[in-house]
Amino acid sequence: MKQSNNTAVTVASAGIRANSDISKYSDIHFSIMNEMGIDIGGFTRTQLDESSFKRYDVVIGMSDLHKQFIKLNYNRDIPLFNELYNGKEIPVNIGLPDSPDFAEQMKQLVLFFREAIPIVLRNLNDQTKLR
Repeated sequence: MKQSNNTAVTVASAGIRANSDISKYSDIHFSIMNEMGIDIGGFTRTQLDESSFKRYDVVIGMSDLHKQFIKLNYNRDIPLFNELYNGKEIPVNIGLPDSPDFAEQMKQLVLFFREAIPIVLRNLNDQTKLR
């Protein structure tokens, strides 16, 4: 957001299991973002809860698990990231930490988000204008 000088949008991250053990996962995506000049300062793992729906205009899921969890626990429907990006109701492929090419998968994921986010923002803006 800083690189695009977009000051109208604040992006936050919250997880449905943000307090779970993530020791099997790598922090390589943080290294990749740092190398690309993406500011990750201030990032903390945050648990999604009811207040998330009050604090943020849009809650976006990455997978069907996210959509189902939120529907079951909060009786709310949320879009998947790819629905907002390309109109396809498919999950974002995060990759498996024990894959031999996990580092490359993470790099491709970061590149995917970097490319997709301006389009997602434009699509969200267009949807808001239609309301």
